[in-house]
Amino acid sequence: MSNERFKPTEIDRLHPEDNVRVEIENINGDVVSAYKGSGFSKVGDAIMTAYNANESLLGSADDYVYSVTDRNSGVCHRYRINAGGNAKLIV
Repeated sequence: MSNERFKPTEIDRLHPEDNVRVEIENINGDVVSAYKGSGFSKVGDAIMTAYNANESLLGSADDYVYSVTDRNSGVCHRYRINAGGNAKLIV
């Protein structure tokens, strides 16, 4: 049986036809916003689109945790935005 682990490039990659849901969580772990969309090639693009779509969010994008789900496959990963503005997987 092979060990099927994601490579970093596979975790960060989406396909434009993927139906994506991004949940934005505050520091307490409460979901404060959710966004659904498609047409993204990178997870970071989906996260920033979700963040920018909600004008009521306080602070900067790196103040939140993002749960990104590919609704076609059910695969879900959590990310943070680092100081350089890049989405980084939370392991």
